[in-house]
Amino acid sequence: MVKWRLMLTTLPYVGALLVAKLFLQFVLGFEGFVDFSDVGIVLTAGVFLLGFLLAGTMADYKEAEKIPAEVATTLETIEEIFVLAATNRPGLDASRLRRGVLDLVDCIKDWLVCRRPTADVYECMTAVGGLIQQLEREGAGPYASRAVPQLLAVRRSVSRIDVIRRTGFLPPAYALLEVLVTMIIALALIARFKSLAAEALLVPFVALINIYMLRLIRDIDDPFDYETDGREHGSGEVLLFPIDEYRARLAARLDAVSSSTSGS
Repeated sequence: MVKWRLMLTTLPYVGALLVAKLFLQFVLGFEGFVDFSDVGIVLTAGVFLLGFLLAGTMADYKEAEKIPAEVATTLETIEEIFVLAATNRPGLDASRLRRGVLDLVDCIKDWLVCRRPTADVYECMTAVGGLIQQLEREGAGPYASRAVPQLLAVRRSVSRIDVIRRTGFLPPAYALLEVLVTMIIALALIARFKSLAAEALLVPFVALINIYMLRLIRDIDDPFDYETDGREHGSGEVLLFPIDEYRARLAARLDAVSSSTSGS
């Protein structure tokens, strides 16, 4: 159903434009100013600009699509480094170190679904940095040296997500595209057609293509737009299941350790 959401929410606009065109012709007696064949150059310009913006936003989208998996794998690597350090240094508590990673996972997920501000994520990463410093104090310096680059990778991914969410792709190009789409729709409304069948087919077709593509480009330009309950706000958000699945694995490992400790 998600893949049809954008289409279904665009159809009312298309239907309204067709009704407006038929109202102008049959109620107000307005036949049009120009032949539809004369507006071909404007349609071509619109298609070119739509393709340009779609290519640019898709490049960013494909990069964003990789980030949740990169965050999950990097966090799991930090967890494994902590466990190895605790195995070799009895003074380190593996469960406490794992809970520190779990807190960071939860913080990142809450931030992605707009339940926590950006500042909280950086505070959580600083807290994990404190755990890495503990490794150094306990004599596990080699493990601390391996964990620092992994935490840096998490910071880089979080910063990249933040930039993607706060910025759009070429706002001046968006402004031109919006003006051009408006012109195309206006020309479709004031154009003359050779037959009623052509009018009934071409006006919805032109409106659907331009409105749908404009909304699609805006949707994929922010691939991290989620509701607070975790649902996608639009139709082009990247999936967060790598983070959710890693969180489940980490929680299961912590539960297993707790169960074995209480059983003994």
